[in-house]
Amino acid sequence: MNSSFMHPRNPYRTPPDFKELALKFPEFRKHAKQKLTGKIEIDFKDAAAVRALSTVLLKRDFNLDVELPPDRLVPTLPLRLNYLLWVEDLLQQVNPVSEQIVHGIDIGTGACCIYPILAARMKGWHFTATEADETNYKCSLETLERNCLQSHVTIVKVTAESMLHGNIDNSRKYDFTMCNPPFFDSDSFGPKSRSDKRPLPMCPKSGGSASTTEIAVKGGEVKFIENLIKECQELKSCVRMFTTMLGHKSSLAPIILLLKEAGASSWSETEFCQGRTTRWGLAWTFCDDLTVPKLPQIRPKNNGKGPPPLNYVISDERWSNKGDLSVACVLMKILELLNSLKMEIRKIKDKKDKKAIEFVARENTWSNQRRKQREGKRNSDQACEQPESKRAKIDGCSLELQKDQNFCLKGLLLLEETNTESIQLQMYWIEGGSGRESINQILQYMKNHLFEK
Repeated sequence: MNSSFMHPRNPYRTPPDFKELALKFPEFRKHAKQKLTGKIEIDFKDAAAVRALSTVLLKRDFNLDVELPPDRLVPTLPLRLNYLLWVEDLLQQVNPVSEQIVHGIDIGTGACCIYPILAARMKGWHFTATEADETNYKCSLETLERNCLQSHVTIVKVTAESMLHGNIDNSRKYDFTMCNPPFFDSDSFGPKSRSDKRPLPMCPKSGGSASTTEIAVKGGEVKFIENLIKECQELKSCVRMFTTMLGHKSSLAPIILLLKEAGASSWSETEFCQGRTTRWGLAWTFCDDLTVPKLPQIRPKNNGKGPPPLNYVISDERWSNKGDLSVACVLMKILELLNSLKMEIRKIKDKKDKKAIEFVARENTWSNQRRKQREGKRNSDQACEQPESKRAKIDGCSLELQKDQNFCLKGLLLLEETNTESIQLQMYWIEGGSGRESINQILQYMKNHLFEK
């Protein structure tokens, strides 16, 4: 998960420690798997594992006791929090909310009222949540009762044909709406013929089962939001700002055109990025006295591309006497070397002619660290015996050593077969360490100990 893409206040910018979760929660432990490197992971394609992860994080981080049904959409917390925190930023820009009661509407609240319960627990906000699905409605009611949140959240059972009209109290003022519409078009959702076998798409891709109505609707998300916009026009006197999440970037342009045609006074869009999943947010208003702010995008300055990789060609000559010149054999030797350097390894791609791994170094083990530590101890012992000018220099060395103790580097290594006589090695810096220089040092270490002995 690339934390630099996530909202600055999102607690999962620092990924959860799966080992800690496995030790604390038996329900999560049964889905945790220990790799040969010792790292604890789960299968994000396993809906039960993702469900267990979401429930234990809600319990640990927000004191929310939630039971998620096995046949409904699993709310992944980093994405939900990114959306919720963006709404909070919009409200702060439009009208600071620190001294007033905030009341929002969640259209189609899902199996556990995820947005309302998070907002109520974190911010003390009030919500009216609507839900058409009977299973989701009952589970959300039980969630509110179990967590004593009925004073902050009201859930309304509605029909699938109406999103807002007839479902809310028109006599009161609402600050915003939230919506996570079905992303897919139900007309092109199923198999095209009896012989076609099309797997049920998951939303998001990385984990979670769902009912068809949660992820597919006639006309897809554009048609869904078009119907919502029509209802918004009728409620512009009691709702100040409307927002929605979108699953496809291609939906933005047609929906913005619909907003223009409907007479929206202003609108704003954003991007929610968490790991490999990207979603889009859109906010609009029909109030002439309100301008929806265009907040800065939360993304790396270089648009996420990062610095270019370091390239190295492993030729037959450089690999002589080490076994077959194959991607599998070369990777095995590299893994042995990285393990000896006390690095954490995670496989990303595993094909015959192309393999990729992500590696994390918690300390610099490849550039004379033992010598540095000995020198640091020697300098510390001698510090009290030195004049003040020399002592300042020694203190500087101690600070450098302390920096090394906080060291953490993450990188990516890619091996690809170019022809029968050579293999292309690419190394990418992701974050931490001393930047690309650390990756350069590791590559040089590999050359000295593996490729150019």
